[in-house]
Amino acid sequence: MAQNLQYAGEYQLKELLLHTSSGSVLPMTKAVQSIDIFEDMFSTSLSGTVTILDVDNMAENGPIIGQEYLTLRLATPSLDEHEIDIMFSVYKVGVREAVSQDTQLLSLSLVSPELLKNKQVRVSKSYTDTIHNIIDNVLRDKRYINTDKNIFLEQTSGIRKVVSPNLHPFDFIKNLVNEAQTEKDKSPYFFFFENLKGIQVKSLGAILAEEIIGDFNVGDITSSQKDKAVTIDHDKDFARALEFQINSNNDMLLNTMSGLLGSTIIEYNIYSKSFTKNSYSYFDDFERFPRIDENPVFSNIEGEFGNSKLFLHPVSTNGTFDSSHVGTAYQYQYKEIGADGIPFRRAKIMELNNGVNITMKVNGNTTLAAGQTMNLTVPVSGRIHEKDNDEYYSGRYLITQLRHSFYQPDKKHEIIITASKDSLPKEQPTSSEGRPKARDGDTTILNY
Repeated sequence: MAQNLQYAGEYQLKELLLHTSSGSVLPMTKAVQSIDIFEDMFSTSLSGTVTILDVDNMAENGPIIGQEYLTLRLATPSLDEHEIDIMFSVYKVGVREAVSQDTQLLSLSLVSPELLKNKQVRVSKSYTDTIHNIIDNVLRDKRYINTDKNIFLEQTSGIRKVVSPNLHPFDFIKNLVNEAQTEKDKSPYFFFFENLKGIQVKSLGAILAEEIIGDFNVGDITSSQKDKAVTIDHDKDFARALEFQINSNNDMLLNTMSGLLGSTIIEYNIYSKSFTKNSYSYFDDFERFPRIDENPVFSNIEGEFGNSKLFLHPVSTNGTFDSSHVGTAYQYQYKEIGADGIPFRRAKIMELNNGVNITMKVNGNTTLAAGQTMNLTVPVSGRIHEKDNDEYYSGRYLITQLRHSFYQPDKKHEIIITASKDSLPKEQPTSSEGRPKARDGDTTILNY
């Protein structure tokens, strides 16, 4: 990576054009001050901002009114195969501030064009196919999203017959994703999001099966690293975290209330007029689907959690097939809509958002994206320790959010990474003596 670089975080802005609603095309490479692009595994689309120093009155001559398109091409030197080449819709002029008599500062808010198109159309149609094929059809259909971006789709299990009741395309897709299960192991952990590589519809298992994108470490800057002129090992500069913090650890009250540790779902079968109860347990079901590491984040000393959260879900099944639709010869043949995946999926979302969660800033390159995994080495803090690295917070992480920041005056690319893990590389110590014995209390009846 480092052979053509002058310093870690260097980038080349090859094109930045603003296509106005009047038909004019404004070159912005000399006027741009900063570019920020946001990726999020829990968001359907990319977003961003561009800050422009306007000395040519482009805001009026364009004019720039918040209905433009912006095309962007940039790359990390020696990584041209990972060049960012993308188009955004400008949906708002966020800031228009005079900084001198002849100069004004413009901040343009950006979003993927697919998100604006999504808000303009609705899907009112029935489909009979696998969920991944239905999603691909909605994304490519000229009547709906009509995207030409790369789409990464994981195969889903079973043929489904579904109806979209006048929903926006992304709402319809999210409903399908909530019910999807993988072809390989029937995992319900599907995600629908966009990163700079394209539109992703894949399971957590598929993400974890991909190669780790890089190795990072939390450490101090050495004297030689403080001066770009004498920095020679760019790979180490890319691997070192410029800033690091632990955002949150386990909130036991929230985890209990949300059903992360355990829940019960009642399936009411409207076909057979019966109901069944299924339980989810964090500890009993820990190894049922792929995880980042091998050991639970929690210690199993707090008892049962099955009644912490209750779900109620209607189904229509004859035990094997979906009984709300019939196929040829009036026979049931479509995959049943099961509800057993709901507690698992809800718990996983809570784990990734409120479990072991870190944020760090690194020197940027265009290979990193949300939905990838990385290795992180965290040193032990404090004076009393036998090992140099934290055995719980070090290890593999899932990148859930990214903020790419390109500072044009400094020609510097930095990335703020938010990453999570749903398990630990080392087992937590557990003891039955972890809870102290309470003194027996008395009940006093009060009369007045």
